[in-house]
Amino acid sequence: MRSGRAWALEAIVISVAVWLLSASPAQAGQPAAIEVSAGQFSALRGSAAHEIGWELGFASRRFRWLPRVVPGLSPTVGAMATAKGTLYVYGGFRCDLPLGKTWRWSPQLATGVFYRYAGHNLGGALEFRSGIEVSRRLGERAHLGLTLYHLSNAGLFDSNPGSESLVLTFSTRP
Repeated sequence: MRSGRAWALEAIVISVAVWLLSASPAQAGQPAAIEVSAGQFSALRGSAAHEIGWELGFASRRFRWLPRVVPGLSPTVGAMATAKGTLYVYGGFRCDLPLGKTWRWSPQLATGVFYRYAGHNLGGALEFRSGIEVSRRLGERAHLGLTLYHLSNAGLFDSNPGSESLVLTFSTRP
């Protein structure tokens, strides 16, 4: 049986390969959106820490190998840091779905590397992020939103406490 580190390395390699292969050369250059966030890490567990983050979102695209009911996905890269020394760097996908003319909801999934200094122990270096954002359009190029996301190692390590973050987001198109 493989160790947790072998599974983690394999998951990282596969995630990076899928992300790199998902963008055509024409789409890989300029980000389609730049997002900053601030809020509470481990917001639902009583041991919250202040959190700040950023994310770059790239042009949405369809994957031929997915069912037609799956809408276009936007590749993303980002990072999050807490006041207690935690750092999480990730890559993944999000899907922006309109809710009328001014609102949208955006489910998102990512895989990343988690580092803790004196902060929260999530059981291992490889963590998966799943979340939902609800945002409102501000003018033609910006959105203000609220994101709730969960970090977990999906049971790859002996300990898997997980964590939830609640953050206020601001995104703009360059």
